[in-house]
Amino acid sequence: MSINYEEKRDFIRMNTEHALQFREIGSNEIQQGVCRNLSATGIMFTAKQEIPRGTELAVTITPQYSMVSPMISPFDAIVRVVRTQTNGMSSQYTIAGKITSIQ
Repeated sequence: MSINYEEKRDFIRMNTEHALQFREIGSNEIQQGVCRNLSATGIMFTAKQEIPRGTELAVTITPQYSMVSPMISPFDAIVRVVRTQTNGMSSQYTIAGKITSIQ
């Protein structure tokens, strides 16, 4: 049985909706966002502020415990922003980043 996978990326992206925290490297100011998808080398999340391309972020996702997924570990990574897009009138930004290291 083969799986038809037409995505052209090196790694499959997992769609998700988990709250995350992030801060710019060198800053102590913690911001909030929502992770939308995640792969072995990249992340996409939404946030209320625009983040310039090239910005290095420390990102933390702490999954909520549930009976469905009780064994998910927290995720801490350093991410370099590669794209920021506005979500139109919603005053939300979509931020795409390359994972440069996992803590």
